[in-house]
Amino acid sequence: MNAHCTRLHLFMDGELSESDAEGFRNHLPRCAACEGGLRDLLQLELLAARALGTGVVEAPAAKPEGNVVALGAWVRRNARVVAPLAMAASLCAVFVPRMMPAAEVPAVVFLDNQPTRELEARLFDPRADKHRPYSPMRGGADGLEAGKVTLPLRPLAQMEERKDFRGIVAAYVLHGQWQQAQAVLAREPESLARNIDLSVVALQEGRYQDALMLLDKPVVREHPRNAQALWNRGLALRALGQKDAAAAAFEQVAELDEPGWSDEARGLAKGLREEVAR
Repeated sequence: MNAHCTRLHLFMDGELSESDAEGFRNHLPRCAACEGGLRDLLQLELLAARALGTGVVEAPAAKPEGNVVALGAWVRRNARVVAPLAMAASLCAVFVPRMMPAAEVPAVVFLDNQPTRELEARLFDPRADKHRPYSPMRGGADGLEAGKVTLPLRPLAQMEERKDFRGIVAAYVLHGQWQQAQAVLAREPESLARNIDLSVVALQEGRYQDALMLLDKPVVREHPRNAQALWNRGLALRALGQKDAAAAAFEQVAELDEPGWSDEARGLAKGLREEVAR
């Protein structure tokens, strides 16, 4: 590694002087680490742009939030470097998924390697709905500390190739990438799965009445024993101050005898009943 290897993100963000940028361009073909890093960042842009329903966009005046890198102007300035790497990134996104079975999703994608969970609500995808003790992050505006665990790119490309939208939404939500999750959900037709995942977004944004509206119809009329819908409905009712109704929703979850979830639901219901009694 040399001094150029520490400048990849500065190069991507257009923050190097012209002479330093030219030096990095000359360094890039001779450094496998920098070339791989640039390819990963380009693949992330391709995935994010596809999720958001956009192409590569003009770089805004302010630096974009999250992991979405605006590359329009940068791509034009560095076309001779980007062209082969972008081709490699797109080929990786399209062809590599076919080479690996669907089951081989790294634990980090759905945070299976974490001892606790930071998201109190429940997603529809069973891979993202494995019970772990709830331990909210403190001091973060989003509840989840986005970026603490990096979301790998290749599994996202694999899931997109398989049109595994539930997995994509779950991965984005678990890693705090709410804008990307909403963009995927916006393209889906109405369904129980979509309503449950949308209710997670609504709860995250403090839109408790919206979450309740998304869940009332499927819970009351069509899927009265769906654990994820009942759970999220309980969270929305609790936030709205309807503690008796929230306790009833959690008691319904407790009756389903789900490992871990039923015990936690029972504890939540008990706490709410005690609050009402006091």
